[in-house]
Amino acid sequence: MDKKEKTITSEQIYKGHVVSLKKDKVLCPNGEESVREIITHRGGVGILIKVDDKFIIEKQFRYALGKEIYELPAGKLEAGEEPLEAAKRECLEETGYKPLEMIHLGDMSPTCGYSTEIIHFYYCSKSVKAERHLDSDEFIDIMYMSLEEIEKMIKEDRIVDSKILAVLTLYKNKIL
Repeated sequence: MDKKEKTITSEQIYKGHVVSLKKDKVLCPNGEESVREIITHRGGVGILIKVDDKFIIEKQFRYALGKEIYELPAGKLEAGEEPLEAAKRECLEETGYKPLEMIHLGDMSPTCGYSTEIIHFYYCSKSVKAERHLDSDEFIDIMYMSLEEIEKMIKEDRIVDSKILAVLTLYKNKIL
């Protein structure tokens, strides 16, 4: 049995700067009709940056959650931008480190039930200190943490960022 759903109709509900929302009517494999609400997103990158045996973790206020959280340096893809180029750009902009080598660790679909977003993860162990170029609405604190410190904060539920959780799995399976 073909498990794919087929689009019957598609209606754009909202088009924003970062995301768009559409409402699709679909035909399910069993012949029933259903509705799917889909957020479209260009995707993004996350970078695990190692500097002198420590990793860079960012701390910033996230309006949607109403609090500061610890995050992986990351950012969204610009229109037509390749993930590797976005990773290099975000690495320099947010951390002030210019990557000399980037290794693609893998990709993640953070919310595949309702979003098209894919996050491409990279590992950077070779970089040179440069100048940060934060966007005018970014207020990011940089922290240097060992793998053990990060894992301790995860166990204590102090790190909840899905990007960190995913990239550590990829790092442990592909680099360590």
